[in-house]
Amino acid sequence: MPAPRTWSRCFGLTERAVPPTRRAEAMAVATSAIVGGQALAVAVTGRLAESYGPAAAFAAASTAAALACAIALTAGPSSYTGPTTEAGRHARVPDRQPITPAREQGWS
Repeated sequence: MPAPRTWSRCFGLTERAVPPTRRAEAMAVATSAIVGGQALAVAVTGRLAESYGPAAAFAAASTAAALACAIALTAGPSSYTGPTTEAGRHARVPDRQPITPAREQGWS
């Protein structure tokens, strides 16, 4: 099942590359792109398979995959790791104690 792994990688990269305030919209666009791409691929390769045989359909699918790989390698950001400074490696920790239900009620 390579499709679920591809989807999860797509969504993982989208999550890392997009600011949190725009994440829902980016996930919607990514989902639409995946579904639209699959629909286009099925239509084109199905027509090719009926007209020219399965070899043409596999050649078209392989060419599309190679093109997508080339675009991803050249157009994407160079790194998804984020800042490399010491301050950027850790999440901010609040200075105050977290409020627990017991502290909120005054039990502790």
